[in-house]
Amino acid sequence: MKLYFPTRFGALALGLFAAWLAFPVCVAVAQTSAPPSATLDNEGVMQALFVEEEIALDGLLDEDVWRRAAAVSGFRQYEPVEGAQASQETEVRVLYGANHLYVGALLHDEEPGAIEKALGRRDDFNRADWFLVAVDAWFDRRTAYVFGVNAAGVQFDALQTGSGGPGGGGGPGGGGGGGGGGGNAPRGMDPSWDAVWYSDVRVTQSGWSAEIRIPYSMLRFSEAPAQTWGIHFTRRIPRLGEQSEWPHVPRVQRTNLVAQFGRLEGIRNVKPRRNVQVIPYTVSGVHTLESEEVAGERASSGTFDIGGDLKIGLGTNVTLDATINPDFGQVEADPAVLNLTAFETFFQERRPFFVEGINIYDFSVGPGRLLYTRRIGADAPIIGAGKLSGRTASGLSFGVLGAATGSDFSPSRGYGVGRVIQQIGSWSSVGGIATLFEGVDAGEEDNRLRSLATGMDWDLRFLQNRYGVEGFFALTNRNQIDTDIARETGFASKLWLRKRQGALNGFAGLDVFNDAFDSNDAGQLRQNNFIAFISSGTYTVRGGRPFGPFLRGGARVFFVQEFSYREGLDLGQRIDVSSRWTFRGFQAIRLGFESENPFGGYDLYETRGSLPWSPPGSFTLQTQYQTDERRNWQVEPGVDITFYDNGGSATELGLEGQWNASNRLSLSAQIEGEWERGVLAWSANETFLRAGPGWFIGVDAAHPDDLDAADFKAFDDRGTLNALLAGVEPTAPEQYYVSVFGARDTRSTDITLRGTFTLTPKLSVQLYSQLFAAQGRYDRFQLHRDRDRLLDFAAYPKRDEFAFSNLHSNLVLRWEYRPGSALFVVWTHGRSAEDNLNPLAPDAASPYDRSMRDQFGDTFGAFPENAFLIKLNYNFLN
Repeated sequence: MKLYFPTRFGALALGLFAAWLAFPVCVAVAQTSAPPSATLDNEGVMQALFVEEEIALDGLLDEDVWRRAAAVSGFRQYEPVEGAQASQETEVRVLYGANHLYVGALLHDEEPGAIEKALGRRDDFNRADWFLVAVDAWFDRRTAYVFGVNAAGVQFDALQTGSGGPGGGGGPGGGGGGGGGGGNAPRGMDPSWDAVWYSDVRVTQSGWSAEIRIPYSMLRFSEAPAQTWGIHFTRRIPRLGEQSEWPHVPRVQRTNLVAQFGRLEGIRNVKPRRNVQVIPYTVSGVHTLESEEVAGERASSGTFDIGGDLKIGLGTNVTLDATINPDFGQVEADPAVLNLTAFETFFQERRPFFVEGINIYDFSVGPGRLLYTRRIGADAPIIGAGKLSGRTASGLSFGVLGAATGSDFSPSRGYGVGRVIQQIGSWSSVGGIATLFEGVDAGEEDNRLRSLATGMDWDLRFLQNRYGVEGFFALTNRNQIDTDIARETGFASKLWLRKRQGALNGFAGLDVFNDAFDSNDAGQLRQNNFIAFISSGTYTVRGGRPFGPFLRGGARVFFVQEFSYREGLDLGQRIDVSSRWTFRGFQAIRLGFESENPFGGYDLYETRGSLPWSPPGSFTLQTQYQTDERRNWQVEPGVDITFYDNGGSATELGLEGQWNASNRLSLSAQIEGEWERGVLAWSANETFLRAGPGWFIGVDAAHPDDLDAADFKAFDDRGTLNALLAGVEPTAPEQYYVSVFGARDTRSTDITLRGTFTLTPKLSVQLYSQLFAAQGRYDRFQLHRDRDRLLDFAAYPKRDEFAFSNLHSNLVLRWEYRPGSALFVVWTHGRSAEDNLNPLAPDAASPYDRSMRDQFGDTFGAFPENAFLIKLNYNFLN
């Protein structure tokens, strides 16, 4: 496997030249081919009627003004039969007053007794009959405000961008069905955006109805005397697996759903309102855990804290958000995972301040991003943070975020980011970003680091959004302050050509990351030092329409070939083929195949900074089945099986289930098991010391610079190590630092349970619990002689075995006692057990030989850690 890519600099030069050459041409094409706003015929236009007096919401729509307002109907199905007339009639009317927008919907149903009225927490897009309205008040054809309510009165609000919408986009064969469920937000919608608005619903003999009142302060729109807004309505009926909408947008044209909204006209002489919210909070709690002084004894401590959030509308379309001493005790904990890779585990951001409106700051860079907000507060408490975001009349969106962290209100780290995106026409955009981190270097408290990242990105679409050119160019600069260490400057770039619409679409392009590009101080990055040639194609059978026994079906093929930027090494290939098929009975099956390094390649990261190595090729078979989504319960079993060229294998079994036990109680469970057998993998980087005729090994697996003479232990190499290390360059006189590999066996079990009991749309109790256990061992050790060879090392004196387990639970009571104000009562419970074998204890009992049952027993027998807290916030609305 000595394949090289000697022309990496030529490829980089060619890619950059092509990007800069294509950029102005594509901008010009985008400007001339994309109209300022999409056009619709008269069937996509509705009129709003002015109302002088405020309407009292009761869900009935029995006021005379509702009867006088023009209604839109004729909803068309997105699911299950795309384009067909909706099975149940829907009528929607829109009114506007001096301070509010009103939306009224009559949702007729031939079986009113079958309407599903499941309660849930706010923003829990659960399995129920739903009605949603999306409003593009700025009429930029890019972003919309979504307001939804289900037949039980549960509210849902979100920001919608791009191809979003219920069922919008999706993978091969379409995304999402009409059944809803699972509490997941529809694709393309960001439910972290929370507005203060009002609604009421009523179930009648002919179906159900909904009234919605939206204050203008929750919307952004211009000061023009005559307004035109984008608008889109969606209705879901889960028992029929049906989703209907007005206006209907076909699946193959859904790459920018907001740009194809209908038009809401007739709104005149309304003024934007400032949104001012002051939300102070107080929190108190008790924390109990095992005493550090006396084993088995309980220690406890009490806490009390105050802080607050602030939201102020600065002018028509600019908002300032700030938080002082934030508390996120009500946020669900991160799950336990088994990570044996060379890469950091990245978790989803769940903290409300950093989730809401974060989309403006998104700048993806291949296997990472320039801003990863989980960095903020990871090493020290957050003192304060602020966000300023808005949009100008010329279509320029901007956002500025800053945060300071440190103990005892003493800042030790600072984070900042600025982001701009300029819209071009209805679909295209160009943007820029800059991030800054300055503060104590994590893990090296004596060093201060300044890290800057900048970038430019573009998404240029033409020929009515059918084709596009997208990419970015980014730079990072890391500098250790007050040292003589040279600055590290790196770059990364991407240039892709994409076909965006039609039954057959896809992309092809080039990614280039040099070996000095590093965005991990304020962002995240799994790897650098590569050149990747990427292509992908997706085919939707019959454009998403039914055929044979299927409601829809489709397939996707993905291929990537990588080379290292610095060394020119072949880093291997990945081929991924997947398909999804939904049956007319609303069951679905997913089939997939993935091949890693079928033609060979090298891995630069597995040895954690040592030599590259040549991993065995592998192929994986994947299948997943989903039961009828129209039922109030769903089960999704799945299995992935991987086979390696060296004879190793890995199996992953999963089973997910969801059950709406009643209108108040919803339950879900996920059980996963993973097993590895004989998977060749890195175990440790070891230092070997030759002293006379014998050999010594570092007691700890560490670099020679980190070991003293007393840190070595003699062992019997059985006369093999001299030959194994012949020709290897010593790190220091008679010292060798080399990687050791082994055949890895692992097993893990993950059981996750969730339940929500909702008393009213404003009062709920939610439970989350995860039980996780993992075991592993390495044997049949081999020495990494060079990048192409592993040599048997039966005399390796160490053992590498481990076992750990974790139980974590959250119980949260949430009461929204007034709009925007909530009381949280939280109990957090945790237990953990760990058994790491002494690597130089040959006769110690193996933790891998214990059963999972015994390991779970150790977990429940471990000393518990509990936290109880009560948090109260109050929203002072303007």
